[in-house]
Amino acid sequence: MVRCVKCGSEIDESIERDARAKSYGSCNNCWNEWTRYSIMVINDLRLDMSIPEHRQMLKRYERIFFGLEQIGQGMRDVSKEEERVPDKK
Repeated sequence: MVRCVKCGSEIDESIERDARAKSYGSCNNCWNEWTRYSIMVINDLRLDMSIPEHRQMLKRYERIFFGLEQIGQGMRDVSKEEERVPDKK
């Protein structure tokens, strides 16, 4: 029995999952939630995926989303509305 690292629900191994979702031990629902959330992160932080440092930052937010890493110094919690408005600061 395998459980999702994000929501704790049991993962049905007979259902096909994204390879990256498998690498995190994530269910399809949580992986889909991450893909939607990642778009918000990219837009709010104005990340340019052609820049290696920006791809690394998105990867860190991915690890934070799945609870494998904590928000570090200098990083914003974009899940909070007040942190998602970069031009207000």
